[in-house]
Parts: sequence; C-alpha cells; structure tokens
Amino acid sequence: MENSPKELMPEETHNFEPAPIFKRSIAFAMDFFLLILLLQLLVHLFPNLYPEKIKTEFYNLLSQASAMAKSEQMDSSRMQSLLADSNLSPATYEMLLTLFVTAALLPILYFYFGEAFFRGQTLGKATFKLSAISLKKDSPPNQIKLFLRSVLKGLASLLLISPFMLPGLLNFFFSFFNKRRRCIHDYIGGTVTVHAENLINQNPEEKS
Repeated sequence: MENSPKELMPEETHNFEPAPIFKRSIAFAMDFFLLILLLQLLVHLFPNLYPEKIKTEFYNLLSQASAMAKSEQMDSSRMQSLLADSNLSPATYEMLLTLFVTAALLPILYFYFGEAFFRGQTLGKATFKLSAISLKKDSPPNQIKLFLRSVLKGLASLLLISPFMLPGLLNFFFSFFNKRRRCIHDYIGGTVTVHAENLINQNPEEKS
C-alpha cells in the first residue's frame, strides 16, 4: 500500500538561527560552576547524616586526597590505591557509594528540571536568554528523550572534573561540527538551543 502524502513529507523543523556558541559556552560555564558549588556542599554536608565513626573515616580520606598533587588526584589508579590503603569500614564504603550515586544524579536532575519545566532554560541559559527547544516545529520536547539528554549532559559535565574528561569534551565539542550547533546530548534529546526572544516573537500572545 502506498504511503499517504503526510507520511511522505519530511517533518517540519524550526528555522531559527542556533544560539551562538560563545553564549552557550558562557551559559554552560555558569551552570557548571554552580554544579561544582552544589557538589562541594554535598560532599561536606552529606556525611553529617551518618554516625561519627563513618564521618571520621570519610574526612580522613578526604584530607589525604586533598593533600595529593592535582596530577595524582586526576590519576584513577592512584586514587584507587589510596582508597584500598585507607582500610575503610564496610559502612563507610556504603556511604561513599551512596554519595557517588547522589553526586551523579545532581547534575542530571538539575539539567532535566530546568530544561523540562522552565521553558528549556537552566539558570545559565536564562541569564543569556537562551532556550533548548524541540527541533520539530510545533512539537514540545519528548520527556523521555529530554531525560536521556539530561543524563548524557549531566554525566558529560561530571567527566570534565574527572580523569576521564575526554568523552565529556567530545560531547560539547561536537557542536562545532554541525550547522545547528548541536551537542551529542541535543541529538539524543531532539533539541536545538536558540535565543528565547525568537519564541516570544513567534508567539506574541505570550508577551506580558
């Protein structure tokens, strides 16, 4: 059976100019430094939920890691050796695992809630009046794809402060090599970042 004309037509996409990379970079830098601040607060406050023995072991480990050179801190094998030599109790290992999972979820949820419920804007994007929108015209972003986008973007952000920063950089540098300036997480989410004013100009009734 032949396809209908509607099926043969390509999906209509927005014709907005993508936001300039330098604005997106500065907006992301703002989000990134905010996330680093939140992660630091998490590391210092989270152990207070546990007994004194676990807190003491954790802060001793943190003190030893802080005394290491930056090059050693970025060396995964060196950090594994430090962890193995610390003789931590099973309860402290469990706390570290919980802290690690919570730290991984923090940037994912930050990007997801900002870009899913605040018109595609994180704090950084809102500062520079940028917005992540669905590439398909007249179609809101798919929430499942948007969450997967946030997972990739959040984990890529975490990788930037780890010994495995190269995959994180590749995710963002991908925007230099395509016309719509989309990162890999934009392809996953079916989104493109534009100036928010474009959306208001297209929908003047939304102006206050």
